[in-house]
Amino acid sequence: MPRKRPASTAAPLPRIGLQRRVSVAEAEAAHLVSDKQLGPTPVPFGFMHTAWLALLAQMQPDDELWEFRSPSETWQHMCGREGLVLLRQGKVVAQVLTAMN
Repeated sequence: MPRKRPASTAAPLPRIGLQRRVSVAEAEAAHLVSDKQLGPTPVPFGFMHTAWLALLAQMQPDDELWEFRSPSETWQHMCGREGLVLLRQGKVVAQVLTAMN
């Protein structure tokens, strides 16, 4: 009987293409969204703000926040992804997508 892989909300680490480690402040500043539906003040991650807060709620002291981008061939095949991942001991524990095609 084949073993089932556990469900995951993130791509396997070798395929996600870590780009740069960032701080929470850097990530929020890079992803501020202004939209009148969100109110007069720019909101980190805009309509994905709740997902961002959920990622932050999981963050532990030694965790790392990284920008990622899937390989170029995934973009050519209309399945590219980029965003931020939360790493704990080298494993993805949460992610927020900022772009996909």
